[in-house]
Amino acid sequence: MKKLFVIVFVVWSCSALAQEKQYMDEHWSKIAGPEGAMYYRIVENKPDGHFLVRDYYASNDQVQMEAVCSTLYPSETFEGTVRWYFENGRIKEEGDYVKGVANGLCKEYYENGQLAEEVFHGKEKTLYHQRFDESGTPLLVNGTGRYVKKFDYGEQHVEILDSILIASFLIDEISGDSIHMVAQEIAAYKGGMERLYQDIRGDLKYPRMARRSGIEGKVFIEFTVDKTGTLRDLKVLKGIGGGCDEVALEALRTKTTWTPAKVKGKPVLQRLVLPIAFKLG
Repeated sequence: MKKLFVIVFVVWSCSALAQEKQYMDEHWSKIAGPEGAMYYRIVENKPDGHFLVRDYYASNDQVQMEAVCSTLYPSETFEGTVRWYFENGRIKEEGDYVKGVANGLCKEYYENGQLAEEVFHGKEKTLYHQRFDESGTPLLVNGTGRYVKKFDYGEQHVEILDSILIASFLIDEISGDSIHMVAQEIAAYKGGMERLYQDIRGDLKYPRMARRSGIEGKVFIEFTVDKTGTLRDLKVLKGIGGGCDEVALEALRTKTTWTPAKVKGKPVLQRLVLPIAFKLG
């Protein structure tokens, strides 16, 4: 009887540990406890080695996202149907994923429950079936049109041509420039991405502080390629410290041979994010 009790206790302990709350702030960065938390996460281990993940709004314990993931670190790898919800409990977005990549029809909704967008993610291309306004009026005619999506950080301007996303941009509040995240022809380093990483590795020196502290990982640098192919507005989007952030930033800053992005044959500004890896060997 005593042996049975021990087994039951161990199983209960593992289950409780798997469901421990992880608290996050408004930027989805982990914090120590519930004070100041905007969201919290509960993870359950599944028998197949995957993880059932549920994120909640801390304000009312409403589910914010539910998904099955094959990995959680350094980022979630979604497997199967994923759903996101508004704070009022209504569905916000849903779609299927395979190895972290959207697969098949994905739907987005407004907070009033109205369908906002239908996008089909295929193996070779992504097709925008339709976009609706909050009253249900379709915004694409024969798969073509322009519309604006509103987010907390601003407005995203979108252009669709023959069901293909050809442009997505924000308006810079200071300069008034259109900063593209998506363009028909993306900004490119002369020689390609492989050459860019080769050139960066040639200049990358592992900081002594990071090496002594055993720090490794990826530094994510955000930057803009302007209409002349010049880099500007470089900043560390996500760093790892130990001097690696500064070294990565400087290594990219000197890589100046870029061709600008283009939409309908005209140069445009494009914002990109580049991960630069530091690995102890």
